[in-house]
Amino acid sequence: MTDLSVNSSIRPDSAQGTRTARLLLLLAAMYTLQSTLGAITFQGMPAVFRQAGVEPDTIGLIYLLMLPWVLKFLWAAPFEAWRYRNLSATRLVFLLGNGLAALGLLSLTQADPAQGFVLIFAGLTLIALVSSTVDVAIDGYAIGQSHASARGWVNTMQIGGGYLGAILGGGVFLILIEQISWQLALMGMSALLVVLLIPALTDPHLRQLPPPAGKPSLKAALGNKKLQQGLVLVILVQAGLRLIQGMSMPFMVDKGLSLTDLGMTATFGSSIVSLLAVALSGYLVRRLSAWKVLIGLLALQVVVYGLFYLSSFQSQLTLVQATALLLGSSGVMAAAFVALYTLMMGWSGSEQAGVDFTLLQCTDSAVALVAGVVSGFLVQHLGYGHYFITATALSLLALVVLPIFNQRYGIAREI
Repeated sequence: MTDLSVNSSIRPDSAQGTRTARLLLLLAAMYTLQSTLGAITFQGMPAVFRQAGVEPDTIGLIYLLMLPWVLKFLWAAPFEAWRYRNLSATRLVFLLGNGLAALGLLSLTQADPAQGFVLIFAGLTLIALVSSTVDVAIDGYAIGQSHASARGWVNTMQIGGGYLGAILGGGVFLILIEQISWQLALMGMSALLVVLLIPALTDPHLRQLPPPAGKPSLKAALGNKKLQQGLVLVILVQAGLRLIQGMSMPFMVDKGLSLTDLGMTATFGSSIVSLLAVALSGYLVRRLSAWKVLIGLLALQVVVYGLFYLSSFQSQLTLVQATALLLGSSGVMAAAFVALYTLMMGWSGSEQAGVDFTLLQCTDSAVALVAGVVSGFLVQHLGYGHYFITATALSLLALVVLPIFNQRYGIAREI
């Protein structure tokens, strides 16, 4: 990534090496924690519920839990204004908010996945509300502490922590459930979240910089023409990808894979491929451009999702076949996030980058929510074949429309 240069008191010299390392460690821990909660909710839980006999259309309701991430732009501006006014607020939000999320996860040990869908859903809803609010503070702090030239490093912490969390919440969690028990798996995940709070507890430099000249404003974000164009692009790019996310794990269960098989694949195979894809995509973004990389990845999505469609006609999948599909999907998804989120940072205004970036993230979450619910409906009522061909068609649509969109608005030249 780019050379690290963080504003205010953080400079790229040896005297500030410890401070820089602490900042990066803090961001890595916070993003890993957030991603672990998200992976448990949106990757682990659908597979657990499907194995427990819950119908696909009911499982699809899990993606309604994206609503807090969809709507957090409504309170992002006043929340950030409050955080800027109180220098100790950032540490409080990190510790108290994430601590409450860990307790909420622990409380789910009292429910049974086979018969307690409503109770588990309620607990996950509370966790989502807390976690989405903390996420605003994390992004705001990360952007506020970093100079534009450091965005590559911040992106590395965000995406790397995201995939580490996916390993833990989508892989290790499933293995623990099948090899030990539902209750002990949740206890272990809750304990892990507490451990990840240590950097926030011990970092002596954790504070908020003085507020920017202008007050953070949702109105200003919505009136930003460049941001408006970015919101449309996010919807186009993410529609097919997010649809595939919705029911790919239950699909593997229905094709004969055990939770341990899925957990091992997600933990080792998908994680290695995803991290390699992140590194390769980051390199290509620097050498070419985020836009060119994104276009190429959309073409790969069409191929990979088409293979999912063909596999839907088989009664069973071998572990090798399932692994190949999951690894291909994971790699394309990871690389696409690097390219897209690099573009999103460029579209975020310097005066209120936290609010602008939150609005773009909320749009992505809205696409994920709708795609998750639709995926359950498609599978339940039309079958996996229609589900996968729809995702393929959406990715193909984006591949065709994006160059036209750029020719008209020139949004790729903004980066």
